[in-house]
Amino acid sequence: MHRTPTAPDPSLDFTLGDLLQLSAMEGALLRAGADQTGRAILRANVIEGAQLSDWGEAGDCIISSGYAFRGQDELLLTQLRRIRDKGVAVLCLKPTRFRQGLPQAVVKEAQALDFPLVELPITAIFSNIVQESMEALFQRETHSFQVIQDKMERLLGAFLRSDDPEQTLLAVEEVIANPVMIFDEENELLVSPQSRSLLLEPLQDDIIRQLYKRTNRHTLTIRREGKSEQVPVHFFDIGGPTGIRIIIPEYYGPLSPVDQQVINRVRHLLAAEMKNALALKKLRRKYKQQFVENWLFGRLGDAIHICVAAQSDGYPVRADQSYYVAIVNLNTTRSAGRFRSQDVNVIRHIIRNLDSNIMFTVLEGKLILVVEDRPDAAASLRELSLLTEKLNYIMDKGDMSFCLSSAYPVQDLPKAYQQARTVSSISQRCGIRDHIITYDKLGILYLLALLPEDEAVEQYQNKFLRPLREYDASHRTALLETLRVYLEAGCNTQKTAQLLHSHYNTVVYRVTQIERLLGLPIHDVETQLQLRVAYKLDQLRSAPPAEG
Repeated sequence: MHRTPTAPDPSLDFTLGDLLQLSAMEGALLRAGADQTGRAILRANVIEGAQLSDWGEAGDCIISSGYAFRGQDELLLTQLRRIRDKGVAVLCLKPTRFRQGLPQAVVKEAQALDFPLVELPITAIFSNIVQESMEALFQRETHSFQVIQDKMERLLGAFLRSDDPEQTLLAVEEVIANPVMIFDEENELLVSPQSRSLLLEPLQDDIIRQLYKRTNRHTLTIRREGKSEQVPVHFFDIGGPTGIRIIIPEYYGPLSPVDQQVINRVRHLLAAEMKNALALKKLRRKYKQQFVENWLFGRLGDAIHICVAAQSDGYPVRADQSYYVAIVNLNTTRSAGRFRSQDVNVIRHIIRNLDSNIMFTVLEGKLILVVEDRPDAAASLRELSLLTEKLNYIMDKGDMSFCLSSAYPVQDLPKAYQQARTVSSISQRCGIRDHIITYDKLGILYLLALLPEDEAVEQYQNKFLRPLREYDASHRTALLETLRVYLEAGCNTQKTAQLLHSHYNTVVYRVTQIERLLGLPIHDVETQLQLRVAYKLDQLRSAPPAEG
């Protein structure tokens, strides 16, 4: 934000420093709390009794002769602690009843508590102090009211003049001299142009990451000049815990009570302005997302019609270019293993800040990406890796796999989508969690997945595996598991025993049993091929389908 922030108006609060300047306070000495002269005072209250904490309120200037404490320093010390804890602004005592001034123990305790303690002169007249204090307070309150009204008028005028949400935020920032951000119910962070130059992309990532879970922390971690700082922050929520949040970090200094009142008065109007201004943007984004879905499902016609539709939605799709589809599998239980509709704006923010032409949508909990096929395949993979890092950093999605199709011409993108869906389904069913998964990496699994689920395929699978499955069930053995490990170990008995943590002779015995139940020579290469195919079919068809 390239501007000098407006300093808070010091005349809006009546402070301890102002109190000491009153003519009625002439000769008064500040015995403790010398660094508290900026403390605000809300009232002047004369209390002649030992229970100061019962009558004093937060923000009070308590004035007392201290007569009730004569010879009772411990009682005064106790009351001093209590009124400090209660938020009393200052205690003013006359020392006449204490002979040679205030007791040193009381002064030392006030200094230790950093609590303002004023020693009044013998000539001090309480009624004059109260009168002058209240007159000053009234003048400040009148001035404060006028300042609030002036700021309100400036904001209302800005709301009426602009239909651009970013300019509206800029107007608010000019009034309160701190950055203002909007985090809406769809997890979009909106900042003004000036704040965007202050909160560059990595800082925005940090802020979105902290706001994504909608916790009510009183600070935001913001990096400035290479260091992370805990910056106090104010939240003004509209529409419940998942609605619009107005966020004001005290980046340039504390948010004054006057500015807090201003925001409280205009927050609903500001939220309405934001909703109205963002409605069109949301509609446009919906069209962009719908374009991707229509393209994936082949609803747009030939390449020319696809490119025309893309151009109208702001996508640089070219008829002579090829594209591939990537489906993102979440391999952990975080976020219930799904992307939510509310994640769309965070994903859009990430892709925009990556300066990428990746197009995307979220369907049935899956993140679907449409990526231009580029000659530099390594650059494309780096782009997906960066996307992974950002998704994980901001949204904590955990380990994920990108299930890629082959590159297809513009008009054949539905084929790419179906291929990516097949790769995604196979990898989830079979527990394949590589970062990048393509159909050629799946090998025979991909080809087998294309077989129809008819009776002939089921009979082939059952011919080899059902005898073992039924025997295991009735005898509580593990022949089917032994066969799986044996095949994966290249039919090496010694290696199989090591993988199963079993004795070599045990594995030999189990292999003999398998041969007897199947009636086939398991060491025969052709038999091994048929068993591998049957086992792969079992992997594909016995596991429940993945969500989405």
